[in-house]
Amino acid sequence: MSTKIFGNFPKNTVKVINNKTIVRDVDIDVPSYLNRKTEARTLKRYLKARGGNFDRGLWQPPLVAELPSGKLLLFDGDHRRALWKAAYPQKIKMRAQIVPVKDRAEISRLFVAINKTARQALKPNEVFVHEVFGGDPEATKTRDNLRQCSLKVSLGTGEVGSVVGDRHGPEVPIVGFRHTITSSGLVATGRASQTIIKLWPNEDKIGVELLGGMAMVYENTPLDAKHSRDFEDFLKVRQAADSKQAEVSKSFKVEGGRHQNYHQKSVALGILRKFKKWSVFEGRMSKTTFRKYYGTYIKSLEADLT
Repeated sequence: MSTKIFGNFPKNTVKVINNKTIVRDVDIDVPSYLNRKTEARTLKRYLKARGGNFDRGLWQPPLVAELPSGKLLLFDGDHRRALWKAAYPQKIKMRAQIVPVKDRAEISRLFVAINKTARQALKPNEVFVHEVFGGDPEATKTRDNLRQCSLKVSLGTGEVGSVVGDRHGPEVPIVGFRHTITSSGLVATGRASQTIIKLWPNEDKIGVELLGGMAMVYENTPLDAKHSRDFEDFLKVRQAADSKQAEVSKSFKVEGGRHQNYHQKSVALGILRKFKKWSVFEGRMSKTTFRKYYGTYIKSLEADLT
């Protein structure tokens, strides 16, 4: 997380509760309180993340509630306990954070707070940035693809080192970018991104629906030489009419049927349908010529979206 706080947050001192928590050793078989299943597949996944090893540096003490009677109940960390037991089979104690509670109901409230309301899951962009700096080969390859497309992925903090890709380019969500590369390839994605950047040089983000839809058109139609110039002229007209990238993308998606879970294909179909109307009206191509070059892909999209 960033040092700077984004958004409104009270500057006055926050009230502290449960400030009597301590960390100490407890019996390795301390009873659990209404915990979830401890699953082997989850334990294997944790170990796999560190090359099949137990990483003591990442292991955090489980949370154990202490009732007024002195009874201890583990309420968060059964998987961590299982890993500890597997790593240190000779030990009969483990470190735990002890939280004094009034009753069992308070334990349940703490469990919900920890696992639902007081936890911020990592976002895909955040995971990707750390994968890059961690040397993950697949993430490194994607970083290079971003650079070739003049795009970046950012944590949004503005801090040094928080950007991956072309730091001068617009931002793109990593999930959508990867999907576009997979479906249309690097060359088509690069052509689409460069066209969007040229049309909207002052926008600091690229929408993945427009990027993906345009990449599909570049990948699956003969947009070269004269046709490419016609296409760029058409997009300039759309940009002048709807101004913002998001509005142009929306108009294409609506024209393409706005099919749920197929927004990029809807955009691609909408682009070609509007491109056809414009080309025929402007005398750039006859209906027959347009159908010759683009009809097959239009039919393919329509079949996929039926």
